[in-house]
Amino acid sequence: MWLNEMIYGENSYYQKVIFQEVDAPNKIIWHHYSSTDKNWNNTPNPMMANWPALLLTTVIFEDQGEQTNVILTQTPMDASEAELTCFAQMMSKMDGGWGSGYNIIDQILDELNL
Repeated sequence: MWLNEMIYGENSYYQKVIFQEVDAPNKIIWHHYSSTDKNWNNTPNPMMANWPALLLTTVIFEDQGEQTNVILTQTPMDASEAELTCFAQMMSKMDGGWGSGYNIIDQILDELNL
């Protein structure tokens, strides 16, 4: 399990991840609870009312020699029609968030000369 608190200003935003499968170095699968309270209980997302409460996230790592190809998929679980619609509308914006995270990883690896 991974419990994540993001602090911005005077506010906090909590998320919970429960790992389902770790097949190092090939694959990681987890259930991503998009919003929790400070006690890690699932709550509606305060930033997007119709965002799915639970996502199945799969990350596959493919060795490409000097590089690694990363394939990330997310699928809403037990989602309502409104949640599925919201998820579909936001898909194009998710590349920016995940992409920023990968850029940070690249910077760290460069600093470590890895």
